[in-house]
Amino acid sequence: MPDRPENASRTHIRHARKRARARRRRNLVIISAASFVVVACLAVGAWLVYRRIQERPPPLTVYKVTLPEGLDLEQMAGKVDEATKGNISAEEFGAATRAGGYDYDYLEGANGNLEGFLFPKTYEVTSRSSARSLVQKLLKQFGIETEELEWNRAQALGVTPYQAVVIASIIEKEAKVPGDRPLVASVIYNRLGKGMKLGMCSTVQYALGEPKPVLTNKDLEIDSPYNTYKIEGLPPAPICNPGFESIRAALYPASTDYLYFILTGEDGSHSFTSDYQQFLRWKEQQNSSQPQNGG
Repeated sequence: MPDRPENASRTHIRHARKRARARRRRNLVIISAASFVVVACLAVGAWLVYRRIQERPPPLTVYKVTLPEGLDLEQMAGKVDEATKGNISAEEFGAATRAGGYDYDYLEGANGNLEGFLFPKTYEVTSRSSARSLVQKLLKQFGIETEELEWNRAQALGVTPYQAVVIASIIEKEAKVPGDRPLVASVIYNRLGKGMKLGMCSTVQYALGEPKPVLTNKDLEIDSPYNTYKIEGLPPAPICNPGFESIRAALYPASTDYLYFILTGEDGSHSFTSDYQQFLRWKEQQNSSQPQNGG
């Protein structure tokens, strides 16, 4: 017997519901698959971004390194370490100065010792800078700052250009006010010309390795090629890294007959004389038994 209309309607509804459930299942599968693809793509993208971040070099940090006039190599190394927060350590800087391979004409006679040629100035380095690149900067700056000086004057003064830098380093440590530099230079050349020992306290301080506020008579007896109270002539190498004015004074000394100088001014200035007895009177007036510069 054919279905009655109400039976056909119920059958149609059941089939419709069955088809609807099938569509929902298909849609759920499609949505789930699409969601998985989206999540996978996001995960892959995030991983790629992470990899790029990991491979990217760290942010660049810029450091300002200020190196005052008159520092020796060891003191400079400490300043570099401090200014770069250890990015260029004192040990690395020191090793770079000893590594050799620096090709500059003005290093002739230095025998690999860069003391005296690391020009004092403020430099910028970055977190990617190496110790060697900084040493190169300092050496290059020496050439830039001094290229206009008449280095052939050294020969007329009876020294080599290298020895002029040695003299400049002594001037830098002995003279505290600008006007004294050419005068200190004249004392050095006058003593050299007369065959006198230089007798400079600054060279003894360098020989001792650690600065002392007062030198003792025992200090003046130290066995060192830098002890100008004992050796003849100049020490073998600079005792610090001088600034431009001291280098210029070494090449353009004042014309005097001075042989002695002593610290007398509160501003760090000296008094100069060619009379040893006058020098002794100044010492007595100071009522000091400590060795005086230029004594």
